[in-house]
Amino acid sequence: MESRAAIQPVRDERGKMLAVSEAVLRDACEQLGLQATTGRIDKLLILKDFFKFYARSMNLTGRADEAALNSHIVEALQVVALAQRLGIGGGRWLDVGSGGGFPGLVLAAWLEVRLVLVEPRAKRASGLELALARIGRQDAKVLRGRVEAGKWKPIEGGALEPGFDAASARAVFAPERWVAEARPWVRPGGMICLHLGAGEVPPEGVRVLGRVDGDRWSAVGVENVPRGTVGAGEAGASV
Repeated sequence: MESRAAIQPVRDERGKMLAVSEAVLRDACEQLGLQATTGRIDKLLILKDFFKFYARSMNLTGRADEAALNSHIVEALQVVALAQRLGIGGGRWLDVGSGGGFPGLVLAAWLEVRLVLVEPRAKRASGLELALARIGRQDAKVLRGRVEAGKWKPIEGGALEPGFDAASARAVFAPERWVAEARPWVRPGGMICLHLGAGEVPPEGVRVLGRVDGDRWSAVGVENVPRGTVGAGEAGASV
């Protein structure tokens, strides 16, 4: 149960700006078919304020102006919409290369998943933990380390356990490599989320479960089919 009192943004002289920002987010949610509850929108507004204040000092993202943050959040909401269409409302979710905050923090704000964020850089990992606390998601884990060649290379924060129901990584790996990197960590039949730019297509031989297209990016979910499985190259139905 969301506690609005715990996450309500301060509506002072910035009230008009917040109203415009809220309207933009609600419109995006409507277009994506997402239910924009007050609690969820408030969490997104808190994240926007967080990025505006900490983006440079914690090296989180290059641009933190209103337009750039709206774009990042809407693109992350495409992943939320994909999860909704595929019926992923809970379970375990792995987000690799989470340092910039997208889509990982937006997933934390919206989905009731057991979230693990992987980020090698200390400053960015601290930023993720602070942002998660701001939106009441201290239950989400931040692990410092790298996923490389199917192995977990820890720096700090403990072991990475396989068996995730879904995994995402934005602007970290090329699509084909991300499928290969994610495969050992996602359960058979689980979803690997790809971020495909204009003109990009899913890697050859994957089963596409669904996709949500945006202005610049598409969130595409492919099924984790272990290598050697009969029919692994067949394309699945799009949602």
